[in-house]
Amino acid sequence: MRFHILGTGAVGCHTAFDLGSRHNVTLILRSQRALQDFRNRQSEITYRRVNESNPGRKGGFNTMIANGGSNDKSNKFTGIMENVIVTTKSQHAKEAVQSIKSHLSRSSTLVLLQNGMGVADELLESIWPTPEERLQSPSIILGVNRHATVRMEPFSVQHISGWDNPGDGYFLAALPRPNAFSSFQAEQQHKNQTNAVMQAFSEIPGLNSTTVEWNDLQIRMMRKLVVNCGMNAVTGILESTNGAMIRNPYGSKLIRQVCEECAQVLTELNTTADDLYEMVESTAIKSSETKCTTVQDILAKRLTEIEYINGYVIRLAKERNIPVPTNEFLVSLLHAKEHHIHAS
Repeated sequence: MRFHILGTGAVGCHTAFDLGSRHNVTLILRSQRALQDFRNRQSEITYRRVNESNPGRKGGFNTMIANGGSNDKSNKFTGIMENVIVTTKSQHAKEAVQSIKSHLSRSSTLVLLQNGMGVADELLESIWPTPEERLQSPSIILGVNRHATVRMEPFSVQHISGWDNPGDGYFLAALPRPNAFSSFQAEQQHKNQTNAVMQAFSEIPGLNSTTVEWNDLQIRMMRKLVVNCGMNAVTGILESTNGAMIRNPYGSKLIRQVCEECAQVLTELNTTADDLYEMVESTAIKSSETKCTTVQDILAKRLTEIEYINGYVIRLAKERNIPVPTNEFLVSLLHAKEHHIHAS
């Protein structure tokens, strides 16, 4: 199979490294500068598991520049992309996918591996907004990513956990196509495309991928959303590791308040605030020395994904007429910090 990887951070490089062992992989880079940087690194991705001393290196990747921003004909792509794995930050996904829209059709499949929720709806509503366009939109697979990976430097990733535990790794499911935009033939094509991609993931041990039903994935996404809501904003504000945050009595109190609000809003989970807090706490303890992606973004003076994490809960709470003052306060405080450090 042919895969294009849109986003070459930790998740993108890890996925490309493993998929590249069996499939044709093209990296979609942001600019000519990024392409030159990759070439300066012998056009290789470096990958190391946390318990290994010697990193692995893999080359043989094709490359292209998003939006065709290259004068090098070898890095231009003119056809339809078969499968595109989108690993950009949530807030950049719409712009990134828009940059390759001309290469996408109903025979394409997008795999979305972002934190938070709401990216798929945003893409469909903004890039394929009309019924006629929706008929030609790609099939979409959503994933819950329970790998812990860290970008060490450009095109270099350290894999901390997730490759061997059945409860970790990737959980994938195909987003159902609305009946209004489908036919029996289109539905069959959609199933064939998405099943083939999910099978390709499951055949690579290092990806530790499991295919689940859509309703199952929705619950998994919501539970991961709660973990992110509990940890990311607080650790981002404190610039702390997960362990330091959960050991901080004031930090843990904030997390408990977030969980109480999430339990009221996310009624689909049919659970209690105590259950959600225990889930966040156990995740924080398991990843005690890790700095989550929001902390990494703040330290790098980048904008965070908080609008797709706590921000998603806030938007859903407004629809359901439920007050969520703690989530609103944390989002406002984190945005204030982004502004203060001139994040971009």
